[in-house]
Amino acid sequence: MPVPTPHLRVDLDRLRHNVRRAADHAASSRVSLRPHVKTHKMAEVVQLQLKAGITKFKCATIAEAEMLGQAGAKDVLLANQPVGPNIDRAVAFCVAYPDVVFSATADHADPIRELGAAMSAAGPDIGLLLDIDTGQHRTGVCVGDKAEGLYRLIAETD
Repeated sequence: MPVPTPHLRVDLDRLRHNVRRAADHAASSRVSLRPHVKTHKMAEVVQLQLKAGITKFKCATIAEAEMLGQAGAKDVLLANQPVGPNIDRAVAFCVAYPDVVFSATADHADPIRELGAAMSAAGPDIGLLLDIDTGQHRTGVCVGDKAEGLYRLIAETD
């Protein structure tokens, strides 16, 4: 019988094997593993990773962060700086999942200030990591005075 497309088909044995292999490799190498969920966006995969001992996750969107929180993740890094309405969603995430260590990257002063004010008003904390452009020129700031200024802003923001 033909399968309608697009269609997701998962070889569960292979998925479990690959998750276990990644977790074992990270443990034996003493490397912290933080898989990015943008490739699968599935709570069931996150739960397999959690069972394998993977505790840190990276995501591209607030929706993916919400999925991670619902799946039981306890450490979530948002790979993009929250801006505009996503600042409110980041605050709401922190309020809804107070036991999750939530952090995001940052590379622009205005959203850092806006996020800091919103978090301060609501009460939760978010960790901000300065996004440095390592030469791909996709995100981040170049090393130098601007990066130093943003780093100080992050450090001084409540």
